[in-house]
Amino acid sequence: MHIPLDREQDVPLYLQIEEALRRAILTGVFVDGDKLPSTRTLAAELAVSRLTVDNAYAELAAKGFLHQRRGSGAYVAHPQAQTRPARPSSDAPFPLESFTTLTSRLDGYADAPLPEGLINFAAGVGSPKVFPLEAFRKVLLSVLSRHAEEAFSYGEYCGYYPLRDTLSRILSAQGIPTQAEQVLITNGSQHAISLVVQSLLAPGDTVIVEEPTYAEALGLLRQHRINIVTVPGDRHGMRVDLLPELLERHRPKLIYTIPNFHNPTGRCLSEARRRRLLAIAQQAGVVILEDDFVGDLRYQGKQLPSLRALAQPGAVIYVSTFSKMLLPSMRIGYLVADSEHYQRFARLKHVDSFTSSSLIQRALDAFVTVGRYDKQLRRAGRVYRRHLEVMIDALQRRLPPGCRFETPQGGLFIWLTLPATVTTTELMPVAWRHGVTFARGECFYAQEQLGAHGLRLNFAANSPPQIEEGIARLCRAIEEVITEKNAG
Repeated sequence: MHIPLDREQDVPLYLQIEEALRRAILTGVFVDGDKLPSTRTLAAELAVSRLTVDNAYAELAAKGFLHQRRGSGAYVAHPQAQTRPARPSSDAPFPLESFTTLTSRLDGYADAPLPEGLINFAAGVGSPKVFPLEAFRKVLLSVLSRHAEEAFSYGEYCGYYPLRDTLSRILSAQGIPTQAEQVLITNGSQHAISLVVQSLLAPGDTVIVEEPTYAEALGLLRQHRINIVTVPGDRHGMRVDLLPELLERHRPKLIYTIPNFHNPTGRCLSEARRRRLLAIAQQAGVVILEDDFVGDLRYQGKQLPSLRALAQPGAVIYVSTFSKMLLPSMRIGYLVADSEHYQRFARLKHVDSFTSSSLIQRALDAFVTVGRYDKQLRRAGRVYRRHLEVMIDALQRRLPPGCRFETPQGGLFIWLTLPATVTTTELMPVAWRHGVTFARGECFYAQEQLGAHGLRLNFAANSPPQIEEGIARLCRAIEEVITEKNAG
């Protein structure tokens, strides 16, 4: 602890120490309950006698800033300590002024705890309850016991090689021929997308994206001052028939697409359109960035080949993640690219974030290698399929006239469209009052006003009873807004 002492002052040293500690407590450096250094330790650090520190602590205690426990030490007792603020109540007003950033608008809440009992359909991940925590804990402990020194080191900046090799074999078995040297481990798929954008694009370059599309990809492109050109979609995915004219007019450097269980709509790009997209992009010399964030979560229909599996070398960069399938906090994603792009991405990762957690990579490799990943995939598929069925049934029974939704074949989301007279801006405060929230459609559009009547509902993150109750609340909120509109 650094406390500047002026031995030339007339103020005794113990009072200088007391004042410095008191200021630290009042400004929040130390909070109620924090343990202060022992008098012996602090005396040694400040090169004063132990009696000087004893006197400083006694002065703090006399003023109510400290209490001492026999045999334990000295602890801060802030005289104005407040208990941790309670979570907002269910009738807390909608915090409209806080809904300004992309993240808060996307997630359906600002940077504050959700009201007690509020049902959140805005999440972008699955349920942590599906993850086999005990099995992964055992794997983690095994890694720590056998490879603690290596697990706590930086590791290879391209990623732990055995994990890259495991991923290459998994992808190859799925029809995407991959070598370990083509796999770059990243800190989630958002990091992978960021590496691609920073490596291949410059401010003023153009990217074609689906409309709507992943909100954080839009935010990333805006952050790097990239021109965004949108192409609409329908229930079969991107309208690739519109691409030739757009490519001719805008000369993009990249096409970003989510062909499987699209975020936010849940749609899948048909196989015919996949092949057409590749042919058009190859003819124009444009690279495709394929974001396959939940491609493994299919509940019905046939498996479709990935764009990378169908493409010529160098034509498609493939990005995926374990965050949606396993645990969001794992923050392990990856990209697959050919050598002409791979080295650029790897060098940028090295200077951008240096490396990814060696401990988590090793544990993940051990977890996946022993076959648990396939088992986990089947388990999650069964659970999420049930969640999807419950949400579809609830929507079909309760949705007011004029609303419509699309039934996905997999993924995490249902896309709901409101009547033309109702916007999500109007609905969200009312839904909040009813105890439910969602992801606003505006976040997924380059021109936000085009998403004013859409909202994304996550069916995976909540239990079936929560889904049933949450849809009931949402539909009551929609009906309330419609009634108010009609009355006005």
